[in-house]
Amino acid sequence: MKQELDLYSINANRLEKEILNRTSFMSNAKWFKLFTEIENEKIKIHSAHIKFLLPDRTYKFHFGGFNETGFGDVSELGPFKFNEIEWILIPAKHETERWNRNEKLASEIIFQPLEKLEQIMDALGQFEYNITEEGLKVYGYK
Repeated sequence: MKQELDLYSINANRLEKEILNRTSFMSNAKWFKLFTEIENEKIKIHSAHIKFLLPDRTYKFHFGGFNETGFGDVSELGPFKFNEIEWILIPAKHETERWNRNEKLASEIIFQPLEKLEQIMDALGQFEYNITEEGLKVYGYK
């Protein structure tokens, strides 16, 4: 038990140091407001990627299961707080591979609602984001 607490403390300290070295663009309230509006507008996001401040890799991310401070233990990522998010990328298109036994069929391409997401962010207030060919990236920190 003591070792678990020590690892938690070490991670919390590393996170705090990393936050102090970055420019912050989001607060718990802004993340919560954004995710709530996406949910209220019933916007379907088929795929997204998230990058946390500490692990140097990205993860597939699914919207849902959040509260005022972060996400609960509802996905393969486990629970996490909003202040851990470096950025979230919503790709311009989502590709679903299709197979018929061993034969690969043409993939299904779904264009994601980036314009609608941009309209929501502009209506809600100041968000640091950009849209490229890759998709829409919302920054928590830079």
